[in-house]
Amino acid sequence: MSSKLHHRTVLISGASVAGPALAYWLARHGFRPTVVEIAPALRTGGHAVDFRGETHMTVLRRMGLLPELRRLRTGGSAIRFVDARGRQLLRLPAEFMGGELEVLRGDLARVLYERSAPATEYVFGDTITGLTETASGVHVTFRDGPDRDFDLVIGADGLHSTVRRLAIGPEERYVRHLGHYAATWQLPNDLGLAAGEGAVGHNVPGRLASVGADHRDPARAGAMFVFAAPQLPYDRGSVEQGRCARLVPGAHRARRGRRVRCHARRHGHGHRTGRRVRPGR
Repeated sequence: MSSKLHHRTVLISGASVAGPALAYWLARHGFRPTVVEIAPALRTGGHAVDFRGETHMTVLRRMGLLPELRRLRTGGSAIRFVDARGRQLLRLPAEFMGGELEVLRGDLARVLYERSAPATEYVFGDTITGLTETASGVHVTFRDGPDRDFDLVIGADGLHSTVRRLAIGPEERYVRHLGHYAATWQLPNDLGLAAGEGAVGHNVPGRLASVGADHRDPARAGAMFVFAAPQLPYDRGSVEQGRCARLVPGAHRARRGRRVRCHARRHGHGHRTGRRVRPGR
C-alpha cells in the first residue's frame, strides 16, 4: 500500500451493517476508521438477512465470520399465504426464503461491530451536522462532539443519508418514493404459532401482513406489514410519528396542539394477524 494512504483517517456515518463491514476492511488495509452512529447503541431490530451464492459466502469466509454466523443462523422460515378465511393458497419453502445462510439483522450488526471494534473508534449518540472540504481533507462538525478533521468521509447511513444531504443536497433530488412502506416489530405469540411451521401471510392488492414465531423464543413472534401509500411527510427523528406514518397513513396529520394517537384499523379484510468507544475497548 502507498505510504500516502497508510494511516489515513476515515469517518464513516452509520453503524448498521455496511459501516462496520467497511471499517473492518479499511483497518485491515492500514486506514484508521471512525464510525459515528446517531443511535445511542447498536440497533438490534430489523429483517432477517440472507446470504446466497459463492460471492456472499467468499466474503464471509475471508472476514472469518462464517463459523459464528452459522451458529446464529435462523434456518430460514417457510411462509404460507392464506385467504381472508384462513384457507391456504400457496406455500414457499424455507430454503427459498432463507438462502444458503440466514441470520437476523441485529445479530449480523453485532458480529460486524465486534469484529471491527478492536481497530475502530465508535461514537454512539452523535451525528454529523456539517462538512467542509479543505486542502488536506474534510472538516467535520458534530451535533454534540467537538469538530474534527478527516482525510475522507463516507456515508453508510442508509436511504435518508445525512452525508449525502450535506455533501450533495436535499434527498428530494435523489430519492424516489416507490409507492410502498414496510414495518416490522416483535409481539407476543398469541396465535400459538410453531417456529418449525414458518410464517403465515395474507396478501391483497396494496396490503400484506405476515406473522411468524421467533425461532429462539416460541413465546414471541415477528410481524411485518407492507402497504401502498403516497409519500408521507413526517419527522424521521420522532419514534411516535414514524410509527404512525408507517402503520396508519395520515394519522400524524393532526390539528395543531392535539396529541397524535396511533391505533389499529381494519380496511375491509377479515384475516387477523452519546457514548464513545475507542479501538480495542
